[in-house]
Amino acid sequence: MRPIVRSLSLPALAAVTALAASASSALAADAPSAINPHGFKVPTGTHRCELNRSIDVRSVAADQSTAVLGFDRKEYRMQAVVARSGALRYEDPSSGLVWLVIATKSMLLDTKNGRQLANECKT
Repeated sequence: MRPIVRSLSLPALAAVTALAASASSALAADAPSAINPHGFKVPTGTHRCELNRSIDVRSVAADQSTAVLGFDRKEYRMQAVVARSGALRYEDPSSGLVWLVIATKSMLLDTKNGRQLANECKT
């Protein structure tokens, strides 16, 4: 069976191409990114955690690709990486810190020493 191919006039082809381009750009604007599949925003400010600890979120990029955290009197520049779990995952390879964020809470991990630094952090 041969496919049916119909030719379009040049103006019709241009209109279809423009419509497809506008639809794909609208979908891209509405679609969450790979690093933040659920599209939630990370609030800046102090996140209070269990055991009287806190994380000071000093800034988060508009596209959520980077964050600057203050913890234990030090500042860390974190890069977002894709997490299979759907959480936001920020890493600082030099210190080994990993900050995991879901919509309602976050936790800070020290991967070099294999321990939790802060858990159940909320704004």
